[in-house]
This record gives sequence, structure tokens and C-alpha cells, in this order.
Amino acid sequence: MGKIAVFIITEGGFKGIEGQTAMRALRHLICEGDDRTLDLYEIERDDPLKISDVIGYQGYDVFILIHGNLFITQEGINLLAKIAVDRQDLSAIAPVTNLSKVSQQIQPPPFFYQTISVFRWAQREIYEQFRDKAVEVEEIDDFCLAIRREVLEGLPEDVRLTRLPEVIRQADLTYGIAKGVYAHRYGDLYESAREDLIVHVPLDSRDILDIGCANGLFGQMLKKRQRCVVTGIECDTELVNMAKARLDDVINGDIEEIIDREILGRFDCILCGDILEHLNDPWKVVSGLKQHLKNGGLFIASVPNVANWAIVYEMLKGRWDYVPFTILSGTHIRFFTRESLKELFEDGGYRITEIYFQGFEVPAKGAEFIGVLKKDLPEINVEELKASEIVIIAERV
Repeated sequence: MGKIAVFIITEGGFKGIEGQTAMRALRHLICEGDDRTLDLYEIERDDPLKISDVIGYQGYDVFILIHGNLFITQEGINLLAKIAVDRQDLSAIAPVTNLSKVSQQIQPPPFFYQTISVFRWAQREIYEQFRDKAVEVEEIDDFCLAIRREVLEGLPEDVRLTRLPEVIRQADLTYGIAKGVYAHRYGDLYESAREDLIVHVPLDSRDILDIGCANGLFGQMLKKRQRCVVTGIECDTELVNMAKARLDDVINGDIEEIIDREILGRFDCILCGDILEHLNDPWKVVSGLKQHLKNGGLFIASVPNVANWAIVYEMLKGRWDYVPFTILSGTHIRFFTRESLKELFEDGGYRITEIYFQGFEVPAKGAEFIGVLKKDLPEINVEELKASEIVIIAERV
């Protein structure tokens, strides 16, 4: 097999810093080491590059098109290309994934991952189970596909490369799914009702403030559960417009700027789900919100746990890789452990009523790593190492 050309359509993914974070992580995954058999190209959706232009790229046996934000390893890319070459009966090959419109393409990951290393472990475990197995299917999800040169040469040459998935769907081609190649995709990250936080909201709370309300789903669930008025704060204009249809009032702006204005009222409960880590000065915000909380009112917040075992593992390897919508999300600028979060609220004048960890099952290699740490450092908190999130409930007294 000759070289592989990987084309990433960069438009349509995450915006801003998180989009840049996603691209950096994907480049790191695909281009690790000194592999000279693979070249990476990044193009926009409206790029004029045509199939005829790509065919002119000499030395490539396989072309792989990636659309949107996803993670796939270099090992996965190479295996996808190998299967495309070996399975001459299949015209286009796609990987399995955690999220797909094609049911045969869905492969639940063996465990939860938040770092590049642990994602690699998950991908490797799926590969060990299926190896180079590929099955023919009637359709494939076109977020990632591999196609041989001769197949590409049989398609209309004047078509833009970014329309390749559409052209493939219209052509009389055979499709295959590589069962041992896993790619991670992102779904709707704002459609979460945060049941873990809603259980702490008192049923008699009537005036509730939801900071970083996103599209308003959390507040909508509260309003269905109890009689209350929910005010949201959101800086993303698109999300604000959706939230206005669900909540009683939505303030479009940054809480760090709003906190100094007299536009907030007084509330029975303030919610701050995974927001404090995004702020320049969370100490000022937590302290300042106290004046907007009624006596006896609750401040309920959650933050990622930077003391998580996977983050410690990466640091000991000399890595601190930002990965979208994880503990090390590209938009996180403040990091907390249990004790530093507790001090944040105590310094703000609150009484802590509860603080606890949340997490997911740790994979075998992670449990082994935690065991080594515990053996050499008996005083470490294993519960904290396993946790990916910290939840705190504080009261104004």
C-alpha cells in the first residue's frame, strides 16, 4: 500500500477556542510519530478543490475524508486504509463510532475517556476484539470514509471534494464498516437535564437563577417539576434565543460583567453547572453572587475534578492536552480539586452543606495505575482520583 491522503473538512464543527482545541487534538492523534505514509490536508466546506484535483495528487492509494469534529487514531487511519485496499469488493469503508445515524455503525466504547491516552486505550481494545473485520452494509454514515484511488477516478471529476459523501450516496457503490476502527463523535452537548444537580434544588424554591443556562433545558425541567420562576444567564446568542422559549427570563451576557450591574434580583437558589472553570475570576463571582441569594438560599455548583487519575497519568507522562468538553476542555482556564473548591465558597462567605465526587467506572489500566499510586502514596484519596466531577452545595448564612 502506498501513501494515504487525509482530508479534514474544518467547517461545521465547534466554534472558537473549542474548535481549535478539537483540531489540535485530532492532528496530534493522526500525525503522531514519524509516519511518512500519511499526509494531512485541512479544507473548508466551500473549498473549490475538485475530485479531478485530488486524483492528480500522485502517490496516494487511499483517500480518507473526515467531516466535522471527531477523534480517530493514526492506527485507526492506517487500518481503515488497509481494509479499503484489501477489500476490493467494497467501494467505501467507514469506522464504527459511539454516535451514528446508521445502527450497524454504532459501537459503544468499552469505558469512559477524557484524555487522548485513555481514548487510545479504548480504540485499541475495540481493535483487539475485531481486528481487520469489515462487513458489507447498505449504507454508511459519511462523517469519515476511506476510498481507493480507482473508485475515486470513477466518480464525476468536476464535483467538489466536500460533496464526495453526497456523490457516493448517489452512486451505485458497495459500502463496508470496519468493525475494529473506532472514532469518537460529539452529539448535542447542551441537551442535558443535569439530573445530578436538579435533585439538590429545594422543591419550595420559587426564584431560581441558572448561570450558563445554555438552551434552557435544565430550567425547563425545573419548571415542570415545581412552581418557580427561572432566570437564565447565557453569553452565546444562539443558545439565548432557544432558552427564551423555555425560561421566564434570559439575560444575554457574561456573568463576570453582569455581577457588577444591578440587573439581578434575589433568588432562593443559584445554579452554576460547570461554569466556574470558564471564568477569569470565579472568586469574585462566587463572592458577589452572595448578595443575590436570600438568607438560607442555596448555591449549587459543579466543576471538573483536575485531580482525576487520567489527568495525573498524562502529567506524569509530561502531557497536558486540551480535549473538547472534558476536564481539560480548551475553554477551561481555572482548575479545581475538592479542597480548592471548598475554599472558594468558604472564602466567599458560604456554609458548605455538602460536597461530593461523581465519576465513571475506571478501566483496568487506570485501576492498575491508581493502585501503584496508592502503594507509594498511602495518604492519597482514591475516591478523588476516580472522580471526574465535584458537586458542591453551599448555603448563605
